[in-house]
Amino acid sequence: MQDTQNFLDNRKIKIAKVGIKDVKYPIYYQDINNISQIPSVADFSFYVELPADKKGTHMSRFPTLLYEFAPFFSLQKFEEMSVKMLEILECNKTFLNADFIYFYEKEAPVSKIKGMTDIAVSIEIAVTRNETALTKISLRIPIKSLCPCSKAISEFGAHSQRSHMTITLWNPQISVLDCIEIADNSASSAIYPVLKRADEKYVTEKAYNNPRFVEDLVREAAVLLKKKSPNLRFEVSAENFESIHNHNAYAIVRSDDIF
Repeated sequence: MQDTQNFLDNRKIKIAKVGIKDVKYPIYYQDINNISQIPSVADFSFYVELPADKKGTHMSRFPTLLYEFAPFFSLQKFEEMSVKMLEILECNKTFLNADFIYFYEKEAPVSKIKGMTDIAVSIEIAVTRNETALTKISLRIPIKSLCPCSKAISEFGAHSQRSHMTITLWNPQISVLDCIEIADNSASSAIYPVLKRADEKYVTEKAYNNPRFVEDLVREAAVLLKKKSPNLRFEVSAENFESIHNHNAYAIVRSDDIF
């Protein structure tokens, strides 16, 4: 049958990205140094760079490739799938995006009751022919922060809020669970899926005794990331969903800015 996509295009305009997006697919994700796999659903997008003289790409090959590699994924397997795209799409550059919820077990600080909680994960991989993959993973981790200024100026109490810390790593050498631990240790307190009275007392008092500005959150996380992996390229941002303001507080730190 006629392969129209392989026809020549005389307009001579290269297309930076062409492909399919928002493909939902069941997956199991295996973290670095973590053998447990809990099911999730990922939102995939696949793109290639299209040469100026080529009319189109073969869209049907993207879901076929996904079916071949799914459902069990690790970061390495995502990279292998991206490399395979170069071969089957006959192109010079490929792009893969995958967004999913990472579920994990977490126990309460005092009662030790266990529950399931989650963070949002976003993976972006770009592969160029004859070059290694450039992989970026972003983790959005919920934490708790308590305002140092509010505590300092009030006769009793202090305002606190839930926050999101986003840790982005390039070609990471540390695990998702390592990043969650770093975010928890950078916060006024971690957030838990199940809290009994003793746990709630612990979390409330820990946050009160450990106040953090949004600036403190990202700086603490940067210090811990550097200790964990000195040559790691990273970016850390935090957003506080302020409890006494009609706006959010935000800060960001990049590894290139740390001296």
